[in-house]
Amino acid sequence: MLKRFAATLIALVAFTTLGLAADNYVVRKGNNLIWIAGQHNVGWQAMLLANEQYLQTKYEKVCGKLSDAFRHRTTNKGALKGGKYYCNDGMRRSYGNTLQPGWTLAIPTSISPASVERTVSEIKGERIAVVIDNTGSMDNKRRETANFYLATLKKFGKKLTGVWLFADGSVDKYEAGDVVRLTSALNKPFGGDENTLDGMTKAAASKPDAIILVTDEKGDDWGNWNGVKSLPPVIAHCLPLPPNSRHLVGCEQTLSRLASETGGKYIFGLSEPTASR
Repeated sequence: MLKRFAATLIALVAFTTLGLAADNYVVRKGNNLIWIAGQHNVGWQAMLLANEQYLQTKYEKVCGKLSDAFRHRTTNKGALKGGKYYCNDGMRRSYGNTLQPGWTLAIPTSISPASVERTVSEIKGERIAVVIDNTGSMDNKRRETANFYLATLKKFGKKLTGVWLFADGSVDKYEAGDVVRLTSALNKPFGGDENTLDGMTKAAASKPDAIILVTDEKGDDWGNWNGVKSLPPVIAHCLPLPPNSRHLVGCEQTLSRLASETGGKYIFGLSEPTASR
């Protein structure tokens, strides 16, 4: 009996040590994403990335039912009537700044595949930008892979210059408490909505030592490839296309060339996470 109890205790400690025990957080009054992220030792960008779709859905369910008169009033009607401005419509990322007690948020993992840790450890320089393909309602694999990189960058003490998401000819940048939409400087001259180069060009303006790109499509705005000459080394992570996506073209050829042109590294697929922290 004592041996069984000891074995159970050891297993529980190991389980907790790997960061797998507390993977959700129930929102309390006064919480915000940045505070919650700090309490769990994860980056707020990772926190937003892991919960963005959930928060968008919740926000529309709660705030979409409210009248314009309520959502845009300028006087405080008291807490029982919603206060002055609950839905935060004045912020571009209003859904990320509107949390209700009882909502359950996912805590991003602190465990990464060994391949991701090895890649990050080999990056020269400290300033890293992360650029993510956000087309087609971001595939779970892209979000998961991007969060692995964010967790590993934090583990190795790298300085994150920002997180950029590209889709449909526009680029969004995560800001503390907001998301800034950046107008496409390229104006989509080569057609298509997969503005991969545009996203990296915006990220390069933050002067990173390297860019980590996560996508599963080829990109439509490469042109004559002169645009990549101004980029720092790119860790070009190409993921397999989701099932039933025969109309899309995979990223193998273009990302392999991108890594070669920038002196970066090409990666395809993703191995399983390890128990490293």
